[in-house]
Amino acid sequence: MNRAFISLYFFIVASVVLIGWGLNQFWENLAPEQQPTAEVVALLQLIEQDLLSQQPQPNDGYAQRAQQIAAHLAVDLELLSLDDVAQSAALQQLHAGEILASRSDSHIIWYQRLAQTDQVMMLMLPLGDESGAPLYRLLLILFYLAIALVIYIWVWPLSRDSKKLELQTRTLGKDGVPDTLKISPASTLYPLAQAFNHMAQRLRELIASHREMTNAVSHELRTPLARMKFALALLDEQQLDEKNRRQLRSVEQDVAEMEALISALLMYAGFEQKTQQLQQTPGHMMDMLAEIGARFHRHNERQLQLEIIDKTQGQEFSCEWKLMETVLQNLINNAARYATHTIRVELTQTAIHYCIAVEDDGPGIAAEQRDKVFESFVRLYGESTSNTATGGFGLGLAIVKRIMQWHHGGAVFVDPQTLSGARAEIRWQK
Repeated sequence: MNRAFISLYFFIVASVVLIGWGLNQFWENLAPEQQPTAEVVALLQLIEQDLLSQQPQPNDGYAQRAQQIAAHLAVDLELLSLDDVAQSAALQQLHAGEILASRSDSHIIWYQRLAQTDQVMMLMLPLGDESGAPLYRLLLILFYLAIALVIYIWVWPLSRDSKKLELQTRTLGKDGVPDTLKISPASTLYPLAQAFNHMAQRLRELIASHREMTNAVSHELRTPLARMKFALALLDEQQLDEKNRRQLRSVEQDVAEMEALISALLMYAGFEQKTQQLQQTPGHMMDMLAEIGARFHRHNERQLQLEIIDKTQGQEFSCEWKLMETVLQNLINNAARYATHTIRVELTQTAIHYCIAVEDDGPGIAAEQRDKVFESFVRLYGESTSNTATGGFGLGLAIVKRIMQWHHGGAVFVDPQTLSGARAEIRWQK
């Protein structure tokens, strides 16, 4: 802040001084030479005639009479020696009886030799208002335009670097963080750019560490789990009594849950890093829900009823279909864990949104906990009534939230409308 203020202050002050001096010199060179008006000529002639008619003493008489005339006419009038006011060409002009002029800030001074004497009349008159002169107006406009140009020259690098910074914060690099911001060390935003680059580097390190961890989960844990599944399969072929077989089934279930947890973690990590490019295409949502419903009924051990209601009259939806299948599968599986008899899926559309609601007749979710359930590893109930793997670890709804954000939409739990349990609604822009 101090650096920018000092730089701008001295830049503007120096520019105003230089521009003002340059235009003033230009004005003095181009301004037309002041010519005496008829009124000035007549006034000088009257003063000359009055002074000469009095036939005063050579030394003091002219000066005394000049003071009397100045007082009578309310003007500034003095008599000077010819040698005091004239040099070279000006001396010749005064000897020839010409009228000369000079300027001060507020007056114009007229010089004329008093005939047949070595005295020069010096008449000072107020300078008239010349602000209306075309050349003066043009130079005034040029002055303000020059100041505006100077300020623009100072602001332009700042604006350029600000746009670079804004673009980098909006555009993610290939590794999920903004690329290195390159700004000149002379820029006012250079310290901010350095801090931004340091933050970006730290983000790269964190994401790389996160990616290494997920890869370790994928390779290091899946391998022993595969060996365990193979060993359990060999044991299953052995002749075991009922007690040992129940224990074997329990171990197999634990291994399956661990494998499902690893898959959910890897999927959630992928959505967190946003490593895929979203490809939305139009299609019929009822076709995909029919496939999901068929899979649901094949594993529907509790004989739950799945109702699918299309209120769009068969209109098309546009989305990333594989991801949307994951969303609906997780919402239906989450509803199945707590539903008593029925799960209801409703398809609707508005002028600007696609909407899907999944409602169940279970215990529902308290209003103050509806936002919390979309967080990672959050489960409202410690026990579940089903062994559905997806969503059984508190990641299913977190994945739903990430996918809907990726679709520039959202997921919320609202009050039930048809059944008495929880109602989840997702919507995204058309």
